[in-house]
This record gives sequence, C-alpha cells and structure tokens, in this order.
Amino acid sequence: MVDVIVARREPARELYVEEILESGRRYAVAGYVVDFDPHKGEGKIDDGSGVLRVVLENFIFAEELDVGRFVRVIGKVYLSSEGKVMRVELAHRLGVSPKLYKEIKELERRVLT
Repeated sequence: MVDVIVARREPARELYVEEILESGRRYAVAGYVVDFDPHKGEGKIDDGSGVLRVVLENFIFAEELDVGRFVRVIGKVYLSSEGKVMRVELAHRLGVSPKLYKEIKELERRVLT
C-alpha cells in the first residue's frame, strides 16, 4: 500500500478589499478589472470598497482578466507600502449580475455570522 501525502491549503475567506487587514492569508475578492497588463500578469481589481493590486502566479488566468469584466480572484494577500497586493492562484469570470452577487453575499453574511 502506498501512502499519499496531500498538501492542504488554507481556505480562502471572501472579504471586501477594505476588510483585508492581515498579510499572508488566502482571500477571495470579487470586483471589476480596472487595469490589467497581460504581458506582466499584473493589474487592479475594484470591488467598490477599495482597489486590490493583483499579480498572477499562472498566466493561464490572464484571459479571464479583461478590463471591465466582473471577476473573482483567490490568492494570498500581502500588505505593502503600495497597498494590498494579491498573488492570484485562481481567477474566473462571474456570470452573474454584480448587484445580485453583492446581495447574495450580504445575505450570507447576515445568516452565517
């Protein structure tokens, strides 16, 4: 019998940019892509509460980050002198109205907290 060792990741906590206060933790943020350079794999996401600088770990997600698109990014956030920076592990388009998405998230917060 072969033992398999699986590395577990810390779950990503979904927060607004303004609520992120700890460095080195995994977070999920949903917002609009306001700036993105596919050659550098860097850009900015605005969720209405603040702007998050994002840096892709894997360029495969660059096609998801077109300017103006509503997306969700997941990764570790680091606090720097330039603000909050996320090393993005995963990015995907959200195929739902941003207004509806926000209403659902607010409802979840009220029910689960």
